[in-house]
Amino acid sequence: MSGFQTGTACMQKPDPLKRMNYTFGMVLGVDEFRQEQAYLVAKYASQYRYAHGYGTLSGLRVTIDTSPNLQVRITKGVAVNPRGQEIHVCQEMCARINDWLVNNRTALQDLLGSPPLSLSLSVVLCYRACPTDSVPVPGNPCSSQQDAMAPSHITDSFQLKLCLDSNQPVSPAIGSPSLPASDLCFRPEQLEEEATSAFGSLLRRIRVTDVSASSISQKDLVDMVRQLAAGPAPVTSPPSSAPIHLYIDDAPAFLRAAFLVWITEVRPTFQAQSSGCGCGCDAPAEDCVLLAELRFDVVAGWQVSGDVTVDESRRPYLIETRLLQESLWSGATGGGSGAGAVSAPAVVAAGSFTISGTSVSAAGPVLNGLQALPQATAGQYLLTWTGFPAYTIPTGSPSNAHDYVVKGTALAGLAASSPYVVQVLSYQNSGILIGVQGTRGTDPAAGFSVEISEVTGGFA
Repeated sequence: MSGFQTGTACMQKPDPLKRMNYTFGMVLGVDEFRQEQAYLVAKYASQYRYAHGYGTLSGLRVTIDTSPNLQVRITKGVAVNPRGQEIHVCQEMCARINDWLVNNRTALQDLLGSPPLSLSLSVVLCYRACPTDSVPVPGNPCSSQQDAMAPSHITDSFQLKLCLDSNQPVSPAIGSPSLPASDLCFRPEQLEEEATSAFGSLLRRIRVTDVSASSISQKDLVDMVRQLAAGPAPVTSPPSSAPIHLYIDDAPAFLRAAFLVWITEVRPTFQAQSSGCGCGCDAPAEDCVLLAELRFDVVAGWQVSGDVTVDESRRPYLIETRLLQESLWSGATGGGSGAGAVSAPAVVAAGSFTISGTSVSAAGPVLNGLQALPQATAGQYLLTWTGFPAYTIPTGSPSNAHDYVVKGTALAGLAASSPYVVQVLSYQNSGILIGVQGTRGTDPAAGFSVEISEVTGGFA
């Protein structure tokens, strides 16, 4: 009897690019219904994946609760994974971090060594399909009772995991520990997400001007986009933040070429790495979404010591089209248009700095990443910032597009017998040059505070 096998229907793999052509009198079986469902599910997923992207849609906030037990909480919400599958979490979920550490202590110790140590984990949400509602089905002779039952439905479900907060290596380096055979996992690689963020950073550097020639050629810009296919820049090579100026007549063609390279060359590179084929015919390897990264210290007994830091800076998320519409309208009406239309000044950067010899440091929080860079001439500093809207050199007299109003207060130095002033010396390509010193010319100041406002629009 051991030589008998259970008979099953012979089914070919559904093709997501093929749909049924129903005709009168056609005999339909399981294959046909599976094919139709596969086609519709694939179209549904590709609409998300290729037209919108992936990430958190709503909810799924990650917080740390310390009472009565230390645990990470995830609120209910919705996300889309790299395969374009919707993931619904319909109730608040939680995980006790100390219990997770104890349950995985053997594998963690083999990989990281004994505590005390610092550990970083990622909160990961994955899609799971769960067959449910078993019903009787026709069986074959000598089939078991289990073979005579089959699930009649598939429920979209999920799995929340705590994973090691590092990319999974392709192969362990020589002499490095490998991941033990356990339930430990790595965070999603998010190759396309990181490339998209890098492309966004490149676009934020672009300034459109009508008073000077483009600072780079179209080929230079296209090559910069093409380089994104190589992945994120190493830590030793931070990305440049220098502005890229495009002449107003060049901008449409330059930007079209940049987006064309992104669509036709760069994006398919990452999708091919995750799916195994360039046309999207296979499902991507990743079916999980990063929600947050947790950082904390671990002491003896594999218990958390001190606070747990929640970092959501790398979480991918999608903004609904309606909100983007409001955002575009706000941008269109806020700046004014036409000759003589000037917007109200808006503060774009601000901060306070202390001066110690030839070095300058922020004395507190700064707006939009404002920096004060010491210059070769004593008492001169270049103000630049990285947030939006970024610095664009105003030209013309008066400026025909925008201008800056700089308000500054100097902190008196040791020689306080003379007044101390902050004065704008010039507008340079990379920032605003100011002078901070006493009116006698040689007295160094102890520090200064500045507030920079931008006025946009046109002048009659």
